Amino acid sequence: MKYFAVVAALAASALAQTIAIASPAANSTVYPGQWLTVEVDKPNSLSASIEVALVLSMAPCPPAGCTDPSYDPAARLGAILYNGPFSPVLHPEASGRPPYEDFSVQVPSAFVVGEQVALIATHAAMIGAGPEPFMETKFVPLTVVSGP
Repeated sequence: MKYFAVVAALAASALAQTIAIASPAANSTVYPGQWLTVEVDKPNSLSASIEVALVLSMAPCPPAGCTDPSYDPAARLGAILYNGPFSPVLHPEASGRPPYEDFSVQVPSAFVVGEQVALIATHAAMIGAGPEPFMETKFVPLTVVSGP
């Protein structure tokens, strides 16, 4: 029983370190060459964490689409749009919102109009008192449209 409690506590602390792509929203439209603001949120947690890095990338979705259960965005990150530090801060104007950081990235011009792509965030951190390494990959599907 103690083993189960330890495993559950470790899983809970890892889940508390997770990020979310707050914007753009899933299924938004983008066009090749567009500059896009990506907001990455990191909710507060009770366990200590040290941010290591964030990688933002875009890759075409497979023929079955990004929502296919077999799709793994970590398997192919595609075009790297940002690779560097992640330093989330509190929202200045809204209480109750999680810490966040905005990144300005450019949609690759090679994407084809009508194509579904994944905006992928790969997050690395050190968590807990140990600390232990932690890495996760999140994504939102986007649709490529013709520019303005």
